[in-house]
Amino acid sequence: MYEAYLVDWEDFGPNVVNEVRKYLERTPRSREIYESISEYIPLGVNSNQRYYSPYPLYFSEARGSRIWDVDGNQYIDFNMGFGTLITGHAHPRLVSAWEKQISKGILYTYPFELLEELAELIPEMFDIDMFRFSTSGSEAIMYACRLARAYTGRDIIIKIEGSYHGTYDYVLVSSWPTRGLAGPRRMPVSVLDSLGLPEDTEDLVRVVPYNDIEPLVELLEEEGDEIAGLIVEPVMMNAGIIYPEPGYLRKLRDLTREYDIVLIFDEVKTGMRAYPGTAAQMFGVTPDLITLAKAIGGGAPVSIVGGDEEIMSLIAPSEAPRYQGVIHAGTYNANPFSLVSVYVTLTEILTKDEYNRLTKLNEELKKGYEEAFDKYGIEAYVELFGVSGAIMYSKEKVRNFREVLNTRLELWYPLFFSMINRGIIPNATGPEEMWTLSVQHTEEDIEKYLENIDYAASLMSESLEYLEE
Repeated sequence: MYEAYLVDWEDFGPNVVNEVRKYLERTPRSREIYESISEYIPLGVNSNQRYYSPYPLYFSEARGSRIWDVDGNQYIDFNMGFGTLITGHAHPRLVSAWEKQISKGILYTYPFELLEELAELIPEMFDIDMFRFSTSGSEAIMYACRLARAYTGRDIIIKIEGSYHGTYDYVLVSSWPTRGLAGPRRMPVSVLDSLGLPEDTEDLVRVVPYNDIEPLVELLEEEGDEIAGLIVEPVMMNAGIIYPEPGYLRKLRDLTREYDIVLIFDEVKTGMRAYPGTAAQMFGVTPDLITLAKAIGGGAPVSIVGGDEEIMSLIAPSEAPRYQGVIHAGTYNANPFSLVSVYVTLTEILTKDEYNRLTKLNEELKKGYEEAFDKYGIEAYVELFGVSGAIMYSKEKVRNFREVLNTRLELWYPLFFSMINRGIIPNATGPEEMWTLSVQHTEEDIEKYLENIDYAASLMSESLEYLEE
């Protein structure tokens, strides 16, 4: 009945086909839901990244480090909401706070009293002057770009090739361009990521490579007085994990100051990932604006845009009646449910001691993977950032997105199916993604992950032989 699902995997060899067959056999209800709802919901999911072949799993319950699919299969979850749930699933302190708040209402559309405490906590914790809450990372990015344009009176945004900053039109460019469209390495072409983007998007976005300052210098010499902002993940986390080379972020800061350009650090992924703070603080480089989301809310929909007071103050309407300030609005912004989640997450759960414990566990995973790769001759290494880790399918250290395109990303598939059939969700969906540990993961969870790495690596090695035939 499901043999048609297996055709796509034949090039990986018979053992991978067997793993996919096992996946199909143990998840019939997920397959049934997928086939039923795809007629009404494109790809059967509500965020493109959640889809993968042959079909995604559908889940019904999650607690701690565990999650259960609709067929009753239990998994240790190392995706953790694409890095959102460093708190783990349904943390008892959050559940208690949620229950208390739900009984008092979760949406007022009036300012909530907890703002007073958060107005003291957030600026001190993240080293920013002012901030506003929104509901999603994409919204925070949108407002950061809007503020940069308002502050400078310019229109063009520079972004890094291979970086992802959400679904706002004017950064949905060159997030994962194919080699044939991307243009020269030192002068990347602005490649639109989606149908439906305005025709002028290419004209308003410039793309430069990560960890290479000279192309940016050349661009600024030509167009510096037309650039409103430069947006960058301080640690690139859309293509595995790629660290900035020494001095790179400082050079970005110096150049943006020289040309009066707003420097935006997108810390949706990097914020709270390595310790209770931001990558900006870790590297000692202060951007003009930062965006935060994911881990700050313990699973609640919430984001922050914040930074320099002079820029953030533009949100207030100006005194001249003909001109408004920067518009920032949203019915769900700073709703009580999300604010309670932020407060409990930041003050009670994500402590320095927990980060220290999780960092040690993460080192165990790295060691386990790299020993298995060495045993089976797989050219790959593991990069860690705080509580997260990513497999870089390369022998040499990867510096930027173009180098990621040269790696063996297809090896993720045998890893994924071998792990998931043994009760482990090894990382977020896709070879460019990473795993994340939560405060509710235990040493035993890590040991079970490690127990299955050897077989996964052997399957990856065998698949490589078939793929190279």
